[in-house]
Amino acid sequence: MLSAAMLREEVDVILDLIATSKIDEARQRMELLRPQVASDYGRGAMLALGGIVTSLTKSKGGELLDKEKTRRTTERIMTVQMLDDLDRGYFQTITKWMKRVKPQPQQQRQPESGSVPQA
Repeated sequence: MLSAAMLREEVDVILDLIATSKIDEARQRMELLRPQVASDYGRGAMLALGGIVTSLTKSKGGELLDKEKTRRTTERIMTVQMLDDLDRGYFQTITKWMKRVKPQPQQQRQPESGSVPQA
């Protein structure tokens, strides 16, 4: 059985593997970790990791839809008092993932050189 600190560390490692597109390594690590997870929090985290991997490998563009909306939603859900440990593990893992892949602000388009802005 893993301690909470070891579980969080393993989740972080798996999230890093996923973020660097090492999906097969992440899956292998998850398979090795799964039998060691006994807590509801850990089960929730494993469900979230599995969902992230599935979403990335099955989605058309290889990314989760609307990252900013997903991040805001998970943060709001975490404030609900009635979450159990399974929910908490799931949502905290999704929130960690969303922070890792935080959407980059869009740059404003610069006018092409030589063109003069119209008034």
